[in-house]
Amino acid sequence: MAKQISKQKPVLKNPSSLSGSRIADSNSTFFKYENFIYIGIILLSVLIFFKEGVFSGKVFATGDILASDSFRTFLDDAKKSGVFPLWVPYIFMGMPNFPIISYNPRSYDFFYFIWDSVYGAITNSSTNGVLPVILYYAIFGIGFYLYSNYKFKNKLIALYCALTATFATDFIQRIVVGHNTKVLALAFFPLILLFLDKLIDSFDDKSKSVFSFQNLINLALLALMLHIQLNSNHIQMIFYAYLMLGIYLLYLIIYRVVKKTQISGIIKSGIFFVIAALLAVAMNADVMMTMKEYNKYSMRGEPGIEAKIDKKVADDQPLDYQYATNWSFSPGEVITFLLPYYYGFGDVEIQGQKANLYWGQMPFTTNPMYFGVIVLILAVTGIFYNFRKNPFVQAMTVISVVFLFMSFGRNFSLIYDLFFNYFPYFSSFRAPVMIHHFMNIAIVILSGFGLKSVIEIVKGKTDSDKLKKLCYVFFGIAGLMFLISIVGFEGSYTDSVSTSSLAEKLKQQGATAQQISQYIKQQIIPNAYANSISDLRLHAFFIAIVAGLMFMYATNKVSVKIFLAGTILIAVIDLWNVNFKTLHWDNPGETKNAFAETDFTNWLLKTNPDTYTYRVAEFNGGRLTTDNTMAYYRLHSFNGYHGAKIRIYQDAVDVAEGENPLLLTLGGVKYIISDKPLQDTSFVQVFKGTKFIYENKNFIPKAFFADGYKVEKDITILNNIREMNFDPRKVAFLEKDINQKIDKPDSTASVKLVKGDIHSLEYDVNATGNNLLVFSEIYLPFGWKAYIDGKESEIHKTDYILRSLVVPQGKHKVEFRYEPAVYYTGKSVSIGANVLLGIILLAGVFGYATNKKKSDSTGNVKKDENI
Repeated sequence: MAKQISKQKPVLKNPSSLSGSRIADSNSTFFKYENFIYIGIILLSVLIFFKEGVFSGKVFATGDILASDSFRTFLDDAKKSGVFPLWVPYIFMGMPNFPIISYNPRSYDFFYFIWDSVYGAITNSSTNGVLPVILYYAIFGIGFYLYSNYKFKNKLIALYCALTATFATDFIQRIVVGHNTKVLALAFFPLILLFLDKLIDSFDDKSKSVFSFQNLINLALLALMLHIQLNSNHIQMIFYAYLMLGIYLLYLIIYRVVKKTQISGIIKSGIFFVIAALLAVAMNADVMMTMKEYNKYSMRGEPGIEAKIDKKVADDQPLDYQYATNWSFSPGEVITFLLPYYYGFGDVEIQGQKANLYWGQMPFTTNPMYFGVIVLILAVTGIFYNFRKNPFVQAMTVISVVFLFMSFGRNFSLIYDLFFNYFPYFSSFRAPVMIHHFMNIAIVILSGFGLKSVIEIVKGKTDSDKLKKLCYVFFGIAGLMFLISIVGFEGSYTDSVSTSSLAEKLKQQGATAQQISQYIKQQIIPNAYANSISDLRLHAFFIAIVAGLMFMYATNKVSVKIFLAGTILIAVIDLWNVNFKTLHWDNPGETKNAFAETDFTNWLLKTNPDTYTYRVAEFNGGRLTTDNTMAYYRLHSFNGYHGAKIRIYQDAVDVAEGENPLLLTLGGVKYIISDKPLQDTSFVQVFKGTKFIYENKNFIPKAFFADGYKVEKDITILNNIREMNFDPRKVAFLEKDINQKIDKPDSTASVKLVKGDIHSLEYDVNATGNNLLVFSEIYLPFGWKAYIDGKESEIHKTDYILRSLVVPQGKHKVEFRYEPAVYYTGKSVSIGANVLLGIILLAGVFGYATNKKKSDSTGNVKKDENI
């Protein structure tokens, strides 16, 4: 009996019940009630913060969200037809699906399919469009809590880290502007860190087997988290995630080599991480391989033709350096870590009207890169107390600094240029400031170490004087900030705004010097400066409160729980105070109105219901728009919106200009939809309503015969289009000789589209000789195959952007089918990788359960098997 009672003592002992300043030990299992309470707080905080969307049905009706919603009818049509859409015909004369839409029913990828099905059933995006994204914030917060709890062995510090990481201003802003794939790319990252650290700790324990059941489970879960992250299809965010993990592992290896400590464990962890990453990529092989193939022919994989001719860029640098670095953070803007309003903030409301007061050097931004002043001072504290002795803190500090300098882009290009010039694929990325998401994660973790250090000092009763001095420093910082807010700095601030790049940007937008001067003096300076002064006072107050709590805790005036709870409360209030100003909610009618029936779309669909036989182009202010809205009405557009268009399309628009009547004719454009009357005599007005519709007088059907062809260089062809000095029906321009005699078609030659759908086009053709048949469909070297009477025929690149076939005399059935071999190969790899992951996971779970059952029956519980 005594022996049994002895065994039960560790189970009955509950660290969370200890009184005084002693903190609850988080070594207890996950299923203790405290974890449920704190996870509930995280979930409740997210729901309350986004209450307008969760409970009132409000939405964010920004351009990126509308661009994505434009494809709802396309996806619904594909689903009803039982078709998995690989091609989108509605924008840019067509482009592959995967770079556009990431939420597709890939049922053969059954791990993600199960996750997506369950998640979709819970969130029901058809009734609430923002709820699925909001819950990804909750997943991120819960994951961060689990990771921080594992790292700090302290539930309240874990709660602090989870809430401050979740409510970092730039992360919150992603849902507002519709960058939902970035939210998904980040949502599972804390869990990736968790399972990676579990592997590192397990391999450092020499008593455990490399292929223990626990390690197999952690490997499988790590691979699964990486795989779900990959399904965001946001390659730049994924690259940054892997870069952070790579720097972390590499630093630990270097540290252990220098310190001559055990290195085998971290090497094994690195190998397991590579295995998990390869599994994740393999499970997503259909998407990754297709995107990789497409990348060769997109803006992100090939430089523009003018840049190549002018030798402005290398062949392996697809994006122009200036374009790639437009959204570069700047050293001066680091001040927004402390004063988010200093550079104007971004989108704000002034007297009920939305305005953008940003005056920094980026083209524009909607929000500051703010992660909390409390997080900032605690991160500095964590570095100060832990940098010398803790390699993890060293690694996170290095990551924070490296990522900050990378975010500077062209404004401090030392580190960024190394990646841009020498790292594979990096030159395909734009907006260096995007890396702040991962820098913020590292800084939040460092701030957790700051709290941990304060607690350890008080518990250990060492360096208490040093801690008090730290409190005095914080009081001094708060006092200095308040003093500056009293004295003011309006003169220097006015000079900074007046001499910034804002005036030049406004001038390029057509503003006069007087308008620019009035805008800066009457809008920017008074509002941004006043808010900066308010920030100084409020943040000084927040710092003083936290410093006071810290001092009271150091002098045993308050318990550790009150200190931590108070710090959490102030940190969240600080972030919410800033973040609420970024939530520009719209009524659900805003998105519905964007896709409501219109008089001009009704006219088009009634007049020309077969939308596969023509295209439209939208003009706004006489310029081609970047808009996907017409796809919702199943109208095929020459224009559209996407950051990775097919390269030759972008070349044509850049060189010949998108409004060029001949380019529009080559693109199969029959109608122009314009917000105002057009003066170009190439078009005739046929409808006037809420918008004008003009018919292209030179419209050529999307399949037509050319009398013959000429061989010219690519830039010469584009210049001919720009100069509008040829008739496409008379001559087709090819870039290489097809070495075939082409007969001029007579009046009996004909071509008719008999079937058009997502993946195929079918024509009845009557050729009167060896005729060249040109199609107003975008040329893409992979995926599309042509068949004449069932026999494959070569597709020729024509007029720089189009396709053509040589059709022999007689009546024929001509087909185009989109059958990308790389996709079907990737699909097979994906199925195989899913099966392999399933085997690893089942082996780990079954083995662990069997071992645990045996251990329970013998009374020998292995604590290291606790997952």
